[in-house]
Amino acid sequence: GCSRHRFSQGLMAAKMRAPASDPLSSSDEDEDLGGAGGRRRSRVASGANDAGNAAFAPPLRPLAGRSFLEEVPATPPDSPAASPAAPTDAIALPPAASGDDDDGDDGAVFEIRDFTTASSFERITHQITLAAKKWAGLLRTETIDEDGLMSREEFNHMEFKYELTFQLVLPEASDPTPGASPSAGVDKARSTTDRLGLHTFPMRAHRLQRWFGVHHFLIVSVRGQNIDVDSARTVLSAAALAVQNVAPAFDPPISCFVPVDGGKRRRYLGELMCGGARAVYSVDQRGKVDASLEHLEGLQDFFCRKFAVGAKEVSRNLMCGARFTYLADAFDPFEGLDAGDNGICGDGASCSGRGSSDSEGSTAASPSASSGGAEREARVAAAQSEALLADDEQADPIESMQLHCLWPSFPRDSFVDNATYSELDPRIAPFWKLRLTKSDQAPLPLSKSLRTLLDFRKEARTVRSATAALTANAPKTAMASLSMAIQESLESILLPSDAEMQDLVAQCLTCPISTPSSSSTSPAFAAAAAAAPSSAGAAADLLPRLARLRGARLTTLMAKLAELGSQMRCFKGVVMLWCRVLAQMRHRWDSEQPLAPDAEPPPTGSVSARAVRAEHFGSSCLAQQKFEMLLRSAQVRSASSAGLCMGTHAGAMAEEVEGLLASGAQLLVPELLHPALLTEDMVLQLDMAAASIAEPAERAELCGRELRSDVAAFKAANVGASLEDFLTWRTRLLGLSVEPFPREWLEEMWEAVPAKSAAEQSSRLFEPEREAEMALHYLENIEGTHLLLQVFRSRLSAALEELSASAAAAAGAGAAEAAPAYLRVLRERAISACLTAFTGGYRAGIQCDAAGSGGSPGADDTNGGGDFCDGANVVMGEVDDFPSEDALQAALQAVEAFEASTRLAQSLRAKFPGPGASLVEELLSEGEAAVTSDGQRRIIEDIFHRSRVLAQTQGREAPDGRGVFESLPLAKEFVLSHQPPASADTAATKRMYAEIRERQMRIAIARGFRLT
Repeated sequence: GCSRHRFSQGLMAAKMRAPASDPLSSSDEDEDLGGAGGRRRSRVASGANDAGNAAFAPPLRPLAGRSFLEEVPATPPDSPAASPAAPTDAIALPPAASGDDDDGDDGAVFEIRDFTTASSFERITHQITLAAKKWAGLLRTETIDEDGLMSREEFNHMEFKYELTFQLVLPEASDPTPGASPSAGVDKARSTTDRLGLHTFPMRAHRLQRWFGVHHFLIVSVRGQNIDVDSARTVLSAAALAVQNVAPAFDPPISCFVPVDGGKRRRYLGELMCGGARAVYSVDQRGKVDASLEHLEGLQDFFCRKFAVGAKEVSRNLMCGARFTYLADAFDPFEGLDAGDNGICGDGASCSGRGSSDSEGSTAASPSASSGGAEREARVAAAQSEALLADDEQADPIESMQLHCLWPSFPRDSFVDNATYSELDPRIAPFWKLRLTKSDQAPLPLSKSLRTLLDFRKEARTVRSATAALTANAPKTAMASLSMAIQESLESILLPSDAEMQDLVAQCLTCPISTPSSSSTSPAFAAAAAAAPSSAGAAADLLPRLARLRGARLTTLMAKLAELGSQMRCFKGVVMLWCRVLAQMRHRWDSEQPLAPDAEPPPTGSVSARAVRAEHFGSSCLAQQKFEMLLRSAQVRSASSAGLCMGTHAGAMAEEVEGLLASGAQLLVPELLHPALLTEDMVLQLDMAAASIAEPAERAELCGRELRSDVAAFKAANVGASLEDFLTWRTRLLGLSVEPFPREWLEEMWEAVPAKSAAEQSSRLFEPEREAEMALHYLENIEGTHLLLQVFRSRLSAALEELSASAAAAAGAGAAEAAPAYLRVLRERAISACLTAFTGGYRAGIQCDAAGSGGSPGADDTNGGGDFCDGANVVMGEVDDFPSEDALQAALQAVEAFEASTRLAQSLRAKFPGPGASLVEELLSEGEAAVTSDGQRRIIEDIFHRSRVLAQTQGREAPDGRGVFESLPLAKEFVLSHQPPASADTAATKRMYAEIRERQMRIAIARGFRLT
């Protein structure tokens, strides 16, 4: 009955640094504190047949059948049981060699026939020795940082895979010195191995470090097998012998451990041999707590009986340490990202991009509520709050908090702690440390909306035109009619109702089409810059970097469309919302109604290198530029001075020069026609046309309309002016170059154009009716993939802007920085990953030059030559597509990490007001923080008290009227160490660790004695 596993891999070694989340590091304490029913991960799989253990290490002798928790007399050092298990050739033999005598038949005779073959014990010892020598080399060469050092080795023997884990961890109180030698960390680990202190209860450590106080150890296990006690002793002997074969000896000495039986008990056997002394380690767990061992007094009595130490000796040399752990896992509902300053249309849930709550919770709001008054905002906020609670979107990102109250080291008689009275009051414990556990189920609404849009990619490829996709073709056959009916019934489930769609359209039309030209930063960033002038530069640099994504600003109509579109359950819903909004905008254009509540025209600017006044829209997606073109057309058409560009700005520039013409007359600034407005596809068309014309004069005719109009207006305002006067005015006052125009062509044009003011000219450089129709035509007939890509980039850009503003708000008023340092690092990673996906890793060949991309003034510095543009696909007739999947996933993971930490910062900020705010930064970055003031202690006690009240309200705890510190803690841990001050060797080790919970207890014992 032997269960065997075949492994195809040979000897394999993998060295790695020990991260905080390693299963042998920080997470172990979380598992241990989870109790018997908590989350657990075992290094050795359980459930294997014990009979299979005989294949690699059959039992050497029957067990006594008692746990070491039972009171037994101390083992004399010279007892045979105190020596290491003797090597034997009986382990790990094939069935043919070992025979089938598993019952210990006295008639069986073991005969050694081949004295030249190494035994299994020797082979295992040899493999462990090789691994130990590699580990010794790492200790000599590697620099040991605060995370310590870890190495893993594996080898196969008799079809079983043995796993070796070497680890050296530094005490928590020791910080690595920059530039220290590789041995510096070893010295620090050696310096605090025996004495009690803060390092006695490490927050991030392997369980063996907490149980036995070891900092340098080796764990030997067999993958997929449960090892019984006798087999574990044999393997332990091989490991102890192997590490002794390494020269020079390990310093600090290395302890060897073997897990026993697997399962929830987490039993280990361990051994340390050095300097003629030996220390043995053992640990066990009971499912029932002995009442006499629930307090320090009972544990001290048990310690004396277990180690056979007299009371007089104990009173002088016994040191104790204690840690009480309290748990808070119930918190008030988390409100999520606050959209009070940076939200869209004042709708908090909409600005956070949460689920489908907009379409569900806003049904009660009137579709005509475009005025955006306080009454509408109150109704929407109430409806959204109910929807959010239903969708569980207010789940707190903090799963639980653990408060550790520590007494690091004190003599035996310092405190009274017995069954009737205890002086170990957590409120006055010398040290408090707070640790939090993040929730794996906490919602990330912004990241979820981005992934929802990515799921529409396949469906979007089937849409060739937005308007045509909603036009149902008449079925030609009965089968086609039936298929259409089934499809329409399915879509009716996925799509919003007419009333919901009307409300969504109303929400979109209450948003401005563009941001004001005077708004260079969002209100949240402006507040952060006012509170922290040192962070103003970083906030000002953020928006230009986000502009490179070519999406849309957070408060715009396009951003709102993207947000609501991400709440749809199919791409057809996005197309329906898009077409409904465009239908309303076309109706308003035809009836000359205001398109949106924009008070200022969208920002535009000219590029001096192009030598014309034609203005380009900002660095945004093409759809956003078309919306701004439509808005600008409506504003120009309704202006009282339609078609004219008043000369106030030009007149102010004229004061910078002497104001005289070459003839000596006064320069009069002319009124000019409104310049042409160009979106990036129009710019690209002009560039392609110019590139196809070889003759300079013919190429100059592409800008001939503007030059002739300006010459006519200049001549009318300045009678007798010359061409040189015109060129000087154009270059020095308007800041435009004249290099693209040939001299002969300019002279001919100057002579041919008559003087005529802008008001008398019949043609216009900007024709609003034509440009508006072209913009609406593009928006109504946009391809599905092109629409989805621009919607996704707009949602991504708005999400990053919103998260950045929320991170700045998490610092609070008067903070030294606009956002905690940890959040700033995550923000930079997220933005860099997104820019890498959409600029550096995007499709080569579909990129725009800064001067030709239609960017705003200064686009040369903002966009760079490697940015993509949507107009290339429109002009070239290519089907647009998303970046590579790897780049997209990397960007989304960075955004998710940023959002998760931002929500965590907001939750911490709400829970830790006043003096507790100083804990937020450390809790964010490290997951734990030392409590250093009375004010912080009071705040934490209030949090844990509130959690206890909520747990009782939810029925998870019985009401008892006690405070958090008057009730039993989650766990009580004690460490008792007896070592005479004059003796610091291994033989003098007497250490006991006890962990007491409500329904279980664990005791770990380390005992040392001299071999000679």
